[in-house]
Amino acid sequence: MQLSQTELRVLEQVSYGNDRIENIAQNIHRSNSQIYRAKQNLLEQGFLHLNRGRLEPEKSINSALILNLISRYPNLIELFSDSGLKILMSILKPKSINEIMKETGLRKSTIHKKIRVGSNISAIVIDKNHKYTINEKIWPNMKNYLEENKRYEETIDNRIPVNSIIYHKNEDEILFSNNSKLKASFTAFSVYEKYGIKLLLPTNFYYLPNKNLSKEEILLHSIYIINKEKDYRYLTYVALFYIKFRCEFTKIKNPMLKNFNNILKGSKIEGYPTLDEIKEKGELYDIKI
Repeated sequence: MQLSQTELRVLEQVSYGNDRIENIAQNIHRSNSQIYRAKQNLLEQGFLHLNRGRLEPEKSINSALILNLISRYPNLIELFSDSGLKILMSILKPKSINEIMKETGLRKSTIHKKIRVGSNISAIVIDKNHKYTINEKIWPNMKNYLEENKRYEETIDNRIPVNSIIYHKNEDEILFSNNSKLKASFTAFSVYEKYGIKLLLPTNFYYLPNKNLSKEEILLHSIYIINKEKDYRYLTYVALFYIKFRCEFTKIKNPMLKNFNNILKGSKIEGYPTLDEIKEKGELYDIKI
């Protein structure tokens, strides 16, 4: 989720009981068209709804928490705006700058800028391992909101049905599962049959936006799913998919693939199928191991 300063200012005004676009525009020195665009985004993201032309907060924990925070502490608006929430949710667990970059996909300069803003109001601190994290002693309510927002983002997205399970997402793409037939690209285990590994699945795995997916993308999507599902059966099947096309995956660096390679050399790794188990499954699909 990403909110602009204008959108956050609109939320602040609504929290004060100001529910008309014209009045909000005047109070925060923006044009009516800017407020209208901000309103549309806030409606789509589930923060507000319209009641007889008036803006009202949604009756949800996520909406209530952020309105409460920015009405009490307006100085959080600069920190939360644009990439701020993404960075703050990333450091709910302490991270270095490089780790934040890897998780968020943001540039180092962008991250440093937000960390300076957060540090100036003691919202971000450096821990004993020289990693950045939330200062929950001074900002416990902010941490509570960020944790709730992270849970919300991991379960809800306007691009997909509400009964879906999300495995990975950003502003440009989303990987999820759903039992229904949807207008989205099949991926991961749902396309293994195309590559000679036929599976009986309890659900469908999808990717948006619609596109033709490469084997590399299908493999990475499978890894995202396993990281959340922790399903031993799926782990065996992704091992088979990886082994069958291993020569095409040399550029992908991932701990799971490293473990598969070690198993092929005879190692036994806790939580992973043994070499004999992989060979036994491989025989069913004529995969030589």
